[in-house]
Amino acid sequence: MPFLQHRMKLYCLVTMVAAFISILVFFLTSYHSLSLGFLLGVVSCLLSFASIFIKAFVFDKVAERESPGVFSYLVTVSGLVIRYGLVAIAVALAIVFSETFHLAAVLAGYAGLYLYIMVDMFLQLQKER
Repeated sequence: MPFLQHRMKLYCLVTMVAAFISILVFFLTSYHSLSLGFLLGVVSCLLSFASIFIKAFVFDKVAERESPGVFSYLVTVSGLVIRYGLVAIAVALAIVFSETFHLAAVLAGYAGLYLYIMVDMFLQLQKER
């Protein structure tokens, strides 16, 4: 589990850097809808990824015969609904408030962390070989 916690901290740091850059773009350029859309996608992706991390934490506790708590079980059981719900809410916000949030930027922000994770896992796999 320490490896997973280390990776989660790294992914959170990458997400915070992306969010910070998006905030800088919002204040320093005229691309407000793009930067806010990207920020919305990044934040929803981070929350979605946190639910996956909680699920892994619960499975680890169950494997060690410890009780992780009722809240953790609820997040684990409803993890897929939470992840799809976050995407649906982000896309709905982008569609309803199209002047504020750019839909393509929301989807790019949401997919960005997962793309980073896939590349990171591929590189970790290549390191082990």
